[in-house]
Amino acid sequence: MTAHLPPLPAPKYRFGALVPPANPTVEIEYPVLLPADVALHTMRLPVLPGTLDDRNRGYVESFPQMIKGFGSLKLDAIAIALTGSQYRLTPKGDRELCDRLSDQAGILVETGTIAIDRMLKALGIDTVSLMSPYPNIQTQLAIAYWKEAGYQVHSVSQFEDDLVAYRVTPEEIGKALKRMDVAEGGAIILSGTGMRTIDMLATTAAEIPAPVLASNICSIWSLTRNWGASSPWMGAVLPAGLKA
Repeated sequence: MTAHLPPLPAPKYRFGALVPPANPTVEIEYPVLLPADVALHTMRLPVLPGTLDDRNRGYVESFPQMIKGFGSLKLDAIAIALTGSQYRLTPKGDRELCDRLSDQAGILVETGTIAIDRMLKALGIDTVSLMSPYPNIQTQLAIAYWKEAGYQVHSVSQFEDDLVAYRVTPEEIGKALKRMDVAEGGAIILSGTGMRTIDMLATTAAEIPAPVLASNICSIWSLTRNWGASSPWMGAVLPAGLKA
């Protein structure tokens, strides 16, 4: 009776992710970016009260306990699939957080911001333009983070003074990317794991004036680039010059 059904996956690796509670995108983009022999296992962060800044602080405090929530499941890496909560930490605090969580889990744990930084360094890029789906206060924290990380922030494009990451469309993102002021030899940081981008980037990357480093692409590339053959989607959206 099952002869017509495809075989169930037999994963070689298991990839964990902590995902914001209302994020609609990570569990769509991560599976197609991951290599074929990798299984995705997600843990939703808690629903927290208060302002965006209050929630971001609470998310960071919840990371250690949420990682424990995977129990005895043997994972090979864990991505913290958000960026906004790290901007207040500063790059030094972000790296220290990842080190503590990696020691706790016994495997590599990496935030989306650290993954973006790793890709920028791999590309040899030191000047960035930011596309921000955040309100003004969070955008200023992002600018300060990347400057402290050693990058020149050439320009900033912001949709509005509000958190729009979960409702801005790929079409709106694509149009905004084509209009961005980008330095020669620079890159665009597309921060915000809730923004759906990879289908748009796969079809329009040639029309965008610089490499685009989207959070979800960077996290999967950074944590799995030595795990064997990459997925067709990763090959389609990875900036030129990087090994998929």
